[in-house]
Amino acid sequence: MEDLLTFASRNAAKGKKVALVTVTETSGSSPSSPGQMIVVLDDGSTMGTIGGGSSEHEIITKTVEAIKSGVKVFSHSIDHAESGMICGGSMKVFGNVIGNHAGICVFGGGHIAQSFARIAVPAGFTITIVEDRPEFEEDFEYVKYVVCQPDEYESADPVALSEYAVICTRGHKTDDEAFRYCMTKDLKYIGMIGSKTKVTALSAKMRDEGVSQEVMDKIYAPIGLDIASAVPAEIAVAILAEILLVKNKGSLRHKKLS
Repeated sequence: MEDLLTFASRNAAKGKKVALVTVTETSGSSPSSPGQMIVVLDDGSTMGTIGGGSSEHEIITKTVEAIKSGVKVFSHSIDHAESGMICGGSMKVFGNVIGNHAGICVFGGGHIAQSFARIAVPAGFTITIVEDRPEFEEDFEYVKYVVCQPDEYESADPVALSEYAVICTRGHKTDDEAFRYCMTKDLKYIGMIGSKTKVTALSAKMRDEGVSQEVMDKIYAPIGLDIASAVPAEIAVAILAEILLVKNKGSLRHKKLS
């Protein structure tokens, strides 16, 4: 049977955010004891227990909130009576979130997306792939693969845990649908594949529709630094380089001394 730490590391390797929650102190008649641990994933699924019941449920809920807020460590105190348990007593827990805290949501599962995931995951990013074709999932490793249609973006909310979005779907229409969805979200970067003609026309249309300059400044299109040929793997490197430029507040200059 898989142990807690193996379960946690396996899911973190897949790009999921994982919290290790440990009971550090108990008082009174508590169903838990110091040292008990539960692993909580960003979707609320768990392994292990810290006593069960409504108190454990409350801790899981608070842990998911902590994961989504982007914190690395957190602590909570639970009064069992206030949580509806008749045993009384209380407990304190400490949580440590592992896995990457910088998420990139990629719309599209084609060659560019596949190449991008291969380099972005080892670079330390959590990758979410959004596709309406489930058969492409086998071409990815260590990513969260979300199968949904553009009209399901709001309900599925695939960018919920991401700060950056890359739009490289199989067509102009689906690019546009993903782009419009991303523009309504609190993202640091929205990159979209496309020709200068396509991007210029779309930008003009967005401004005519009243899109703010603050939102427009987050848009990077055509996507990527000007360093790649038409080879998908090179385009992927150019995109990741641009995201790193934004993430690390870098500069477009050589570091060589002479």
